[in-house]
Amino acid sequence: METSIFLAKVIGLFGAISTLAIIIRYETHLVMEENAVQSPAVIYLSGFLFLLLGILVTVSHQVWTRDWRVVITILGWLLLAKGLMRIFFPEAVKKFIEKKRNDRRFLLAEVVTFFISLYLIYQGFIGH
Repeated sequence: METSIFLAKVIGLFGAISTLAIIIRYETHLVMEENAVQSPAVIYLSGFLFLLLGILVTVSHQVWTRDWRVVITILGWLLLAKGLMRIFFPEAVKKFIEKKRNDRRFLLAEVVTFFISLYLIYQGFIGH
């Protein structure tokens, strides 16, 4: 349980801060992402960071219960998948990011991620 609480605090805080920044500065975020994907090396190398984070979470937290802790496990697997996508399919990632400009569902996904992060903050600092 201590690992779950620690990861809930860290992932929750990081997620809330980063998604809030993205939501508030969404247009600037899109420009930065579009500039970043012009370099295949950026996509490829960032994939290793996501892969490392995903491996760290999945190795340290395989909790498949019907409570809040499963959210951390699922996020770990999603990080791992995101890393693998960036490493093995950088062109697909580039096309995906280029679609963000005209699709507000991506902004909605940031809002959902923000609320998931708040939920993890609650569980990490208060709910346990």
